[in-house]
Amino acid sequence: MNRILDLLQERLGVFGSWGSIARVATWVAVWAVALAVVVAPRAPTPGDRERDPDVPPSDVRYLGPTSKQDLAGFLTPDARTDDPFVVAWIGGSEIKLREVSVAGEVAGRVSRFGGRPVQIDAYTLLAPRPIDAIRAVDAAVRDGADAIVVSINAVWLTDEWSMREWANLDVANLGSLFSALSTWPWALALTSPADVTWRVTRGVLPVVEAQNRLNGEAQDVVDALDVVDESGVDESGVDDGDGGADGAGAVVDVDPGDERDPRLPDDATSFWLVSEYGPAILDDTTERIAKMVDGLADDSPVADALNLRLVEDIEAAGIPAYLYVAPFSPEALADPDLAEAAEQVEAYWRGIAARVDSPIVTIEPGQLTARFADRARYLDIVHMADAGPFADVLTPELCANWRLAQPDRECA
Repeated sequence: MNRILDLLQERLGVFGSWGSIARVATWVAVWAVALAVVVAPRAPTPGDRERDPDVPPSDVRYLGPTSKQDLAGFLTPDARTDDPFVVAWIGGSEIKLREVSVAGEVAGRVSRFGGRPVQIDAYTLLAPRPIDAIRAVDAAVRDGADAIVVSINAVWLTDEWSMREWANLDVANLGSLFSALSTWPWALALTSPADVTWRVTRGVLPVVEAQNRLNGEAQDVVDALDVVDESGVDESGVDDGDGGADGAGAVVDVDPGDERDPRLPDDATSFWLVSEYGPAILDDTTERIAKMVDGLADDSPVADALNLRLVEDIEAAGIPAYLYVAPFSPEALADPDLAEAAEQVEAYWRGIAARVDSPIVTIEPGQLTARFADRARYLDIVHMADAGPFADVLTPELCANWRLAQPDRECA
């Protein structure tokens, strides 16, 4: 690369002066505009992001991100003509993992509120941070939601590491963190000049806006020409893919007859542990639990500030909202250390709940696991194999929250 730069500078005069740099920038802009005309990028659609259908089937609409490669925004849902009661459900893979959907199960249990058909629109991301939850709330309010549900992931919404590592999402900070003076310091700390440049150029040039989709199409062509079989599954049986559009990283398929550690089932959340601590972390379940507990107990000033901003935005929306800490599996809570960490999470969100002034905003800081533990089936610590029992518990909670704003109306 250095030789190429030397050649461009010394032999051809490129980048050798400010005038040269200006000419290169001008030609880049010209070609970007020309490509935008030739390629004619289309607007993203919900079909751009592959999803496994809910089982049992539901009419939940999964709105965002704009494509499976571009996580910087949420699609606006199509308007309905039957005046639905629109519920915006915000969360991560704990509400939608492959065919299992908490939102879908709730949609099958409540069809109308106050005579209006209930429409659940799910704003989901893999491992959403407070930043991402904030912009999901803002998008839901913009889209005209009548109620909001937020699944509080005990790790991602309080973790300093996720705040710093999910840099691919920071391009969205210009539309979220910079929108309120209270979060400007964190916006400046977490947003790089590259994020600003990408966001500005995307707004000006359609071909830049569509670059993730176009890159994906180019990759499809390359894959079609590639005769080498790279299935993505190694000899250990661990899928090293992304677990599907709403997956949560590598998932181990375990024979039901295999002996499993009762404290922590084989865990789809292991991907972030491996990213942070290396593959050896999976060799020792006790150490793995200890690191998980450390993640739950993080004390992050930026998370504190952004979670308060999240609640403030929800209160300002003036619509009923229900926030709940996503329940852990009974097996995980059987471990004393993890149960103690869950209590710390509850105390954290209880403190935030105490600052809520709106009578129509409900925060459930405690684990709801106990209410359906006898029927619970989990794939791991937070991902359910069957979301039905949890939906049985959650549905009346949501109806009660909606009735705070409209007490004369009923769920059906």
